[in-house]
Amino acid sequence: MKTTKVKVNNPYGLHLRPSAKVVNAARSLKSKITLTFNKKTADSASILEIIALGATSGAEIEILAEGSDENAAVQLFTEMFRDGAGI
Repeated sequence: MKTTKVKVNNPYGLHLRPSAKVVNAARSLKSKITLTFNKKTADSASILEIIALGATSGAEIEILAEGSDENAAVQLFTEMFRDGAGI
């Protein structure tokens, strides 16, 4: 299990477009990745759960990855959140 915390750098938070990019990234990995914000947890493969987190710009998200590629998963997700999920 690998975990880290990152800030959401997208100026609009985790809205539909960056959430879709998160889901696509999660589906390309073998590890199970969960995101936690404000005591809410979301499966990174579920766009509805990610949006339901309500994470705004500057929010601190905890990323937890479990699986064979957990180090790569945490690194990828950390980079995505730091660059605003590519948006």
